[in-house]
Amino acid sequence: MKKDSPVAIFLIIVVLTVIGILGVIYLQNAIPDPAKVNANRGDAEKAAIRCEEVVKAGLRNAAKATLSGQRIKDLGENRFQVNGNVDAPNASGIIVRGNYNCIFNFNSKSFDLLSLEGDDVWKPLQ
Repeated sequence: MKKDSPVAIFLIIVVLTVIGILGVIYLQNAIPDPAKVNANRGDAEKAAIRCEEVVKAGLRNAAKATLSGQRIKDLGENRFQVNGNVDAPNASGIIVRGNYNCIFNFNSKSFDLLSLEGDDVWKPLQ
């Protein structure tokens, strides 16, 4: 058998590299980037989503929680206040209503959870 020529090996490497690059480009366009998806949303909606995430993280059983009555208030200077109700199981498993109140500041990227009030809906402090 003849040995493969260096030109044929080089062409095979170039073709495989191009296929790999095209595959990466395709996957970048096919898989949605959460940062890009959120960039299309308004700041008020982003603040509301962030507040919901923090509230659910503080619940005893977030999977069974339902958030409702959400109100978003623009405080100016890229600050938003979000408050609403959450129905979630307490320590006994009984669904009770709690309230939440959050402020998100887009200037400093800080998030202040002002209050989480409810009948033993929240996790105990550690």
